[in-house]
Amino acid sequence: PSFLSAIIHLQFWLPKNPALASSIGMAFGGLGSVVMAMMIEICIQKYGIGASFKVLALTLFGLQVGGGLFLKMPDLSTSHAKDLLVSHRSKLDASVRFAKSKDTEAFKSGLGMELRSGEILSSWQFALFWISAFTGVGPGYAIFANLATLFNKNLRMSKAQASTWVVLVNLIATLVGRLPTGYLADRWNQSQRKLFGSGCRSMFLLYHSTQTVCLAIFAFVEVRNTYLSLILIVMLACVFGGCNVLIAALSRELFAPINSSVVYGLILTATAASSLIFPNAMPALYKMTGNDFAYTVGAAIVSCAGALCCILLQPLPQAYGISPSLLEANS
Repeated sequence: PSFLSAIIHLQFWLPKNPALASSIGMAFGGLGSVVMAMMIEICIQKYGIGASFKVLALTLFGLQVGGGLFLKMPDLSTSHAKDLLVSHRSKLDASVRFAKSKDTEAFKSGLGMELRSGEILSSWQFALFWISAFTGVGPGYAIFANLATLFNKNLRMSKAQASTWVVLVNLIATLVGRLPTGYLADRWNQSQRKLFGSGCRSMFLLYHSTQTVCLAIFAFVEVRNTYLSLILIVMLACVFGGCNVLIAALSRELFAPINSSVVYGLILTATAASSLIFPNAMPALYKMTGNDFAYTVGAAIVSCAGALCCILLQPLPQAYGISPSLLEANS
């Protein structure tokens, strides 16, 4: 819970770079998990399980509670919402488009309009976001859950080679998939060349499209070309890392900063569902058919459906205090 909370709340310290804040939280969270795993393994070997848990508890207490005492709260006196809402396919800054609108004050004030969970769940914007999140990370979960098997059996690597590549793919997904995604999405948000309303939404669509193409190619080359298959696996891992960053950033962008924690908690049901369905569907279909062709083609079709949802993604007007008719008039 503390990890997930940190990812979404880091955005309040970098309101103009929310995707970068999420990518930093996720990337260093992954680095921390590696360091802590190594530390615990060493402690278990030297001092036993009981002492290791005590060391872990004291370390976490020192980092979280001790660090929280010196944490400086973010500045919430200025608007965090005015730079987020950009109408669908708009190439103009939101503050310019709505400068003469009667809803300007509501739009510019603070963190947006707080909504109940029922209002968020009943909106078609959340339904599209849920589907796109589900399809965006599902194939990546399947890849990571079955990575050793893919390398060992499908690509015919030795166990030592497979273990090395598992570590490398995880590292590449963190450094190449997560960190650059946040930076690029924020730079794209600040430009005037937005394909689908914002840099985050445009990159989300781009990642879905890349994933669909990679899965479609992988279905036909997995057995025939080991090197190309390896490149496609790395690309899918990077897409997985990038989509996780964008989901956190879009929770803030689509539903206003004040609702970002609630939305992120709700949207994690999509990622949780995908982490159960996709990793289990992959070996199940392999046992039925003797190869990954059926799964990969099915995953490509599902990913394509997610890309269509990305095209339709729009901010929830009520979250920004703007009427739907005004949003449509300015689109």
